[in-house]
Formats: sequence, C-alpha cells, structure tokens
Amino acid sequence: MTASFLLGLLGSLGHCVGMCSAVIILFDRQPIFRNKLAWVLAHAGRITTYSILGLIFGAFGQTLWAFDSLQSILSILFALIAFYMASAFIGLTPSPESLFPNLVRHWGNAIRTFKSASLLTSYLLGLLWGLLPCGLVLTALLTAVTSTDAFQGMLNMSVFGIATIPSLIAVKWLTVKSLPRFWSRSLASIVMMFFGFQFAMRGFASLGLIDHFMLGSIMFW
Repeated sequence: MTASFLLGLLGSLGHCVGMCSAVIILFDRQPIFRNKLAWVLAHAGRITTYSILGLIFGAFGQTLWAFDSLQSILSILFALIAFYMASAFIGLTPSPESLFPNLVRHWGNAIRTFKSASLLTSYLLGLLWGLLPCGLVLTALLTAVTSTDAFQGMLNMSVFGIATIPSLIAVKWLTVKSLPRFWSRSLASIVMMFFGFQFAMRGFASLGLIDHFMLGSIMFW
C-alpha cells in the first residue's frame, strides 16, 4: 500500500498532469462540471474503476501465487516489469500507453461523445476515466498483482487513486511547472526500482541463491 500511495502521489505530479490534462479540459467544457459535486463524483468513479481492477488483478495474483513452483519465476518476472516501468517514468523506455494508440484514440472519442446531463453521468464519466490506458495505472496494478490477495489488491488501487487527486485538482497550475514534474518522475522511478529490487531478491531467495531477509515478522524478500 505504501508503494501504491507513493506511486499515486509522486507519479501523478509528472505523468497524470500530462496524460489527464486533456481529460479535465474535456470535462470542464460540460456544463454539469460547474457543480463541484460533479468533480467529486467523477473522481469517485475513477477510483471505483481502479478498485475493481485491483480486485481482479489481486485475485489473479492470488491464484498465481498458489503454485509454489511459480513463485520464484513470477517474482523475477515482476521485478523486470517494475524496472521497465521505472525506466519509462524517466523516458529511457517507451511508456506502456504508447503501445495502445488505437485504444487511446477510441477512448478519447467515447469521452467526447458522452454528454454529461446529470450528476449520475459525471460518475459514469469517472468510471470511463479510470479505463484510460495509462502507464502509471498499469504500474500500480503490478502492486495489486503482487499483493497476492484480491481484497488487498483492491485496497492498493483505492489508495493509489486517492493519492492522485491532489495533482489532478491542481492540474492547471502544474502543467506549467516543469521542475516538480521532473523530480516527481524521478522519485516515482526510485520507488518502482526499489519495488522491483525487492521482488528480484524474493525470487532469488525462493531459488535458494540467497537467504530470505526478515525484519521481525516482516519478510522483505
């Protein structure tokens, strides 16, 4: 949950501001969003989608981790994915959402044609917002999978979504601030690299190459 919170808080300063600023502008053009409650419901819808995705991915991880023989392989695989995501944050590798240009375009068309006439539809728009193909969300879903528990995966994604709200509220101010975005991307990358390192060590320990590391009752790897 700590990794999910830090990813949401730090990653949103750099990634979400660039990715979601167009979404916020699209919403802002709709009369219903003059009501502040509409924005609350839109964010609630977005977090609802993240939570449902976290539940699904957490259950998937729980199923995978039930096979002892797969744990070491999965840990190393997730570590490699985490390192890739970390490098994408700082521009060394392509961001994952760039792999789905058609999906992003179709999503944008759906949002533009969806007219919000009531507070309920602002919540529905928020649900669609949560389905926007996004590298930061995909990274957060990695923490849901590795939580190896459906409920914990849902909590991780809920915490992630809540942590992105401050940056998205301040998006108009943050879009012109390059320094916070640079440092936030770097810090989010460090968080993800630490997460990847932890899982790489867990995989190596499962293979018997190194010893497991315990701090009290908490197993770091």
